[in-house]
Amino acid sequence: MTSPEPQAVAARIETVVVDPTNVVEAFKQNRDDEAEHRRHVLRISPPFESDVKAVPHVLDDRDSPSDVDSTAIHLRPEAFVSVRGDYDRYRTRISIPTRQESRSIAHSDYGENVDTETVEAYHTTAMEAWEECVRTSLVDEILLLPDPKPENEVWIDVQYEDR
Repeated sequence: MTSPEPQAVAARIETVVVDPTNVVEAFKQNRDDEAEHRRHVLRISPPFESDVKAVPHVLDDRDSPSDVDSTAIHLRPEAFVSVRGDYDRYRTRISIPTRQESRSIAHSDYGENVDTETVEAYHTTAMEAWEECVRTSLVDEILLLPDPKPENEVWIDVQYEDR
């Protein structure tokens, strides 16, 4: 059985529905699983209708092509965020804070003897600010089908569940 052409699939989809919390969690999981050969995405599975739901999914980079559902569409969490770098329009400039960064900031504020609770408080504050930045930067449409020719790209509307 042959998979339908991507353009034909994309033409059927008008709106993708997604929970913003799933976007945030995918970012967090990708940071945590960076060395584990896994990528957390939001997946759209057939049947492709005018409104489709994107749900959390984990891609394992070690899977063989036959293990991957070639009919599903996998969207990186960055696709849902508007703050983009000029160097790569598919990546966001909203970088997720690391504990090391929080520790470094706490050390510069309190010196080398800063306690673990203070570092954790800094990290919690940084994560809350980052999450708010992501949530306020969610886009109203996403690029579903990239193409070297901009006129061939397919964009679809996004509807967020808790907005």
